[in-house]
Amino acid sequence: MPLIDIGRLTEDLLTAPATPTALPAPGLSPQVAARTPGSPVRALRRRGAVRAWSREPLDEASLARALDYACEQDGRLWQPAHPALPAPVASVLAHDVHDLPRGVYQYDTAERQLKPEPRELPPLESLVLQLEFAQAPVVIVVHGDLATAVARHGVAGHRQLLCRGAAFAHSIWLAALCGDAVGSVFAGVLSAAGRTHLDLDGAARAQLLGLALGHPRRATSPGEGDRR
Repeated sequence: MPLIDIGRLTEDLLTAPATPTALPAPGLSPQVAARTPGSPVRALRRRGAVRAWSREPLDEASLARALDYACEQDGRLWQPAHPALPAPVASVLAHDVHDLPRGVYQYDTAERQLKPEPRELPPLESLVLQLEFAQAPVVIVVHGDLATAVARHGVAGHRQLLCRGAAFAHSIWLAALCGDAVGSVFAGVLSAAGRTHLDLDGAARAQLLGLALGHPRRATSPGEGDRR
């Protein structure tokens, strides 16, 4: 039996009585929450780490909506409270995305669009330790400017940047679930491969977390799926 029953915890949170909204911190004004591209309640109830995908390409529009939602959440929750903390960046390893050539992209938070990075996408098998993630249509690597975070906040900057990056990755995941995709947050790409192929230098581009996304495999036998 798991130490934490995620299903029960989710139901308890969803059915808990409403509590008064806390007042914003001094100097901060309340902002309207970003809307998810689907039902967040349904997404939370079907949430789970899925590491087996169908051969159906992921839709570029759904991917962009998930990234856009994460950027809105990050700007609403993190930027006002930690204005000096560098914002997380999403590098998208597009392996099989409809209407998007295979390659490495960075999500431009200002223009809200995917822009090609000046590097080729190697075989995903060379980037990940768990080879099932190499079968995902999309792998998103969330990274941030660790050097600046530590220079501005000391050693606490590392922890804060990790927290902000994790929140960003989970927001993408939640929005993707709302759009009927599935996936799993994981540690990210291998350090040496990330340094070689994605310029993840551990300083200005320090990897924070990884996320694999795709459409669910319609398993017809116990051996066809891997959902945990």
